[in-house]
Amino acid sequence: MKYNKIAGLDKNISKLIIGNDNQTNYDEASKLWDYWIEVGGNAFDNAHIYGNGLMEKLLGKWQRSRNILKNIILIAKGAHTPNCNPDSLFSQLEESLERLQSNNVDIYIMHRDNKEIPVGEFIDVLNDRKSQNKFRIFGASNWSLERFIEANVWAKNNNKLGFSILNNNLSLCKMIKPLWDGCVSSNDDKILDYLEKTKTAHLSWSSQGRGYFLSNKKVQEIENQISKYETWRKPGEHSSGPLSCFDSKDNRERKKRSILLAKKLNTTCQNIAGAWPINLNFPSFALIGPRNIQEINSCLNNLDIKLSINEINWLNLNEKII
Repeated sequence: MKYNKIAGLDKNISKLIIGNDNQTNYDEASKLWDYWIEVGGNAFDNAHIYGNGLMEKLLGKWQRSRNILKNIILIAKGAHTPNCNPDSLFSQLEESLERLQSNNVDIYIMHRDNKEIPVGEFIDVLNDRKSQNKFRIFGASNWSLERFIEANVWAKNNNKLGFSILNNNLSLCKMIKPLWDGCVSSNDDKILDYLEKTKTAHLSWSSQGRGYFLSNKKVQEIENQISKYETWRKPGEHSSGPLSCFDSKDNRERKKRSILLAKKLNTTCQNIAGAWPINLNFPSFALIGPRNIQEINSCLNNLDIKLSINEINWLNLNEKII
């Protein structure tokens, strides 16, 4: 495992962060999480909305049984649409902490933005929760760059703490159709430039494009069976697969270039894509969603790949030579 620092945390955080949105059986989840610790992973991404709380409850039971809370980094997300408001942020955080069997988490992230609410109202309640030691630092998921900057400017002008983390999609393949309503991609020149200049930490969800860089046959299989992979969703709920979300002419070219570089580096196209976000020139972390130990091992290979600035730009169809 490789690690990095995020300002405000006293523990190093693993560059790969395991997403807790697909485990519904305690025994199977325990095996996965035990192995995650064995290979050096220490960060767990959770959300109030996942499985109507089941995933948080399972992780809470596991961490308590292992007496491992002081050694891991817990991430909690809440205030998802349509409950994206200061009051729901407060109540959902308390419920998440109860499920996770912890008095606090290391990182709290707003799961969505609500542009009808002034940024200052969110910053106020986040600072209030921090002052009560409910979390150490906080961030925003699926926020536009403009609102993210506006919130931090307001925080600075009002002597408050601002967002330390942006948690958008950031994968080599650019999001064409949002996975879910309100999703935002950080594979955008303005956002990437901001992150690099400010060295703001970024946690990327769907960091490998939901399998877009696997073989074409496997990608189609995932696309056809996406609802089976996410058994916890309510009837009628839908999230996009790798093709419906990411497939485009430009992304097919990105995949082609990844295949060429993979042959040169004696690795796989999937691992090239997985290495891309964690090689960027700011504190960049990748959320991964392994369903079994084999998928963890596959993701670990991403850490062994060092990409040059030229390779990073070339893969992303930016022909600029540095």
